[in-house]
Amino acid sequence: MYKMAFWVLISLTLIMGGVTKIYAPTLNQPIPNQVTPPKLAQLPFNGYEVSIGQEHAPLTIIMYYSLTCPHCHEYQEVELPKIQKEFIDKGLVRFIFRDFPTDLIALKAAKIAWCHGKEQYLTFARKLLATQEKWVLDPSEKKLHKIGLDLGITPTDLEKCTCQDTDTEKTIMKTCFEAQRTHEIMAAPAFIINGKVYDGIPDAAIIGKMLLKMGIHG
Repeated sequence: MYKMAFWVLISLTLIMGGVTKIYAPTLNQPIPNQVTPPKLAQLPFNGYEVSIGQEHAPLTIIMYYSLTCPHCHEYQEVELPKIQKEFIDKGLVRFIFRDFPTDLIALKAAKIAWCHGKEQYLTFARKLLATQEKWVLDPSEKKLHKIGLDLGITPTDLEKCTCQDTDTEKTIMKTCFEAQRTHEIMAAPAFIINGKVYDGIPDAAIIGKMLLKMGIHG
């Protein structure tokens, strides 16, 4: 069983439009494990996200994750390939990725992941997750920038994405604030399954049981 561990975000100080904002989530009450019926519509979302799987799959899983979170990396390395093979590729699960940076370096990494838009996002994000140990503790951000260059991002584009693109930064942070306000999410990884917060980490076995309860066999 995948070992559950959450990073709690204490505070995130950002400069947006010349105004300093502090992101300080409050503790939420325990939420029971539950999945709502597939007919429940997802809440409107106007931020950045990338999805894999069929749009009308019976189970929709939204993952909020941080590119500096080792547990997020482990989930995408160990569990996601199983979930994709057993459920996503069969049209049973739609999986959505949303950024939830838990520190400033994670925010910078997320901006790099979006540097070439939605088409390259997952490729870039997975590379950043896979190379966490090389750049996550480097305060100069030189190692992070090198990863960006290794991905084929030009120095000019890298400068634009990390330092000049305030719109992407604001959109990513809007996603964080919305997740906190709407779902009381305060850590990464966090999961929304068919519109409800899932209190835990849904591995392939758990997802299989959820589908069986819905009368769906993988």
